[in-house]
Amino acid sequence: MKVFSAGLALSTALTVATLTLTAPMTWAQDGLFGAYDPRQQETLWNEAIYLQSSGQHSEAIEKLKRAAHLSRINDGLNAKSQLPYLRAEIVSHRALEQLAMADERQAYLSRIESTTIPSGPEKVEALLAQAEWHQYALLQNIDEEEETTARMGKAWNFYRRALNESIATYGEESEALIPALEGMVRAQYLLAGHRGIGAAMPGKMDRDATNYAAGKATFKRGLSVLVAMQQLNRDSLGVSREIQAEDLLRMGDWAWWTGNRMNAISFYQDALALANGENLAESEASASEESALDTANDEPEINAESTPTSDAPETEISNTEPAGTIAPNESTLIADVQQDLSEAAKLQDPVVEAPEDDGGQSESEMAASSTEPYPAFRILDIPVALPAVPGFDPVLDIKQGEPAEGDLVVSFNISATGKAVNLERIQFPVVEGTRGPERVLRRLKKMRFRPVFQDGKPVESETITWVFEPKHWAMPGAVTTEAST
Repeated sequence: MKVFSAGLALSTALTVATLTLTAPMTWAQDGLFGAYDPRQQETLWNEAIYLQSSGQHSEAIEKLKRAAHLSRINDGLNAKSQLPYLRAEIVSHRALEQLAMADERQAYLSRIESTTIPSGPEKVEALLAQAEWHQYALLQNIDEEEETTARMGKAWNFYRRALNESIATYGEESEALIPALEGMVRAQYLLAGHRGIGAAMPGKMDRDATNYAAGKATFKRGLSVLVAMQQLNRDSLGVSREIQAEDLLRMGDWAWWTGNRMNAISFYQDALALANGENLAESEASASEESALDTANDEPEINAESTPTSDAPETEISNTEPAGTIAPNESTLIADVQQDLSEAAKLQDPVVEAPEDDGGQSESEMAASSTEPYPAFRILDIPVALPAVPGFDPVLDIKQGEPAEGDLVVSFNISATGKAVNLERIQFPVVEGTRGPERVLRRLKKMRFRPVFQDGKPVESETITWVFEPKHWAMPGAVTTEAST
């Protein structure tokens, strides 16, 4: 009997020890602390982070909700201490693809941030994170049709408020303005894509029918933001010629992607001049942008996805007083951007206006006084899929490495107009179901590429081979078999 009792006691002890190892924090919360002791928050936080790291997001969410509840009990309903718990909870909802719930928590997070975070770097980061959430939600197409426009406005206004806050915190000539300006560029691509302007975009966002009148204003606004960033880099930050050329390439990309070929070629040629070591005079630097903002092209193709190139007129820009040019002696950076972007700012939320600057930008020269050529570097020698914008995923995710059975393998060239041509199916899977690899080919044809340039002119590229995994088209459980042509 004693042996049995000893064995039972040992078994019980082992069971208790095992349970203690699997859930030590929970017992500590109940045993060591009171029901609402604020010290539980740290314990719950550590548990939640561990669960997140091991992919147990549902369990992590429960811990984070409890920690946030304790924060509100101990510090008040609008307690700043709950912010890290809310942000971590949103991360887990996104990992579980519970995007509607993530959106709801994001709205609550925004309300708390607006009342608890004062002006300064933390405010800038919070506004950028809010804007990036709305960008992500747009690309994931989580809204009903009538709600998409409102979210467009939220994304734009959060980026713009982040810019205003960055100016107030760091000044108009700080590198810290770049993240907000980059976000404003992405917002313009999103707005253009939603309006049916431009070529294929990453993500799942729906497109409206092409609005040619909106296309004119959209192109100008997007260009104004890119020019503001280019001016900041060149005139205030004194960046290298390589970065100056990259800024011109991005201005060309925006024009090319929206169908403004002649304007794009002008920007690309300016970038080539810098890459070839030439001295790009101030008058030459401003000519490309003035042409883009003041004149209309005869080139077709505003909507590369749905409109035949023979029927769609080039986006026209008509404005005798362009705001913000490449020439550095124009009006100030922020005044230029905000004047040109006033229409977009009306989309949704009110914004905090940037402080006015009474003085113009100082005169500066793009080239040094020396007549010696600058060192040359290579650009525009390979095609680049657009939009090539930091913060956007590629339109199509290309597999790196050798193709496997069931992968789609295609070869093609990029034409002088930036389209995939001479498409050849090297390996074409046969799929059981309604969704097949044809959807990838259709998307590839809707993409636009920055073309290769030779002697200052766009030309057809050499043959390119891309490999795509079945995740681009296969439904869960679909069976694929490989067939070559």
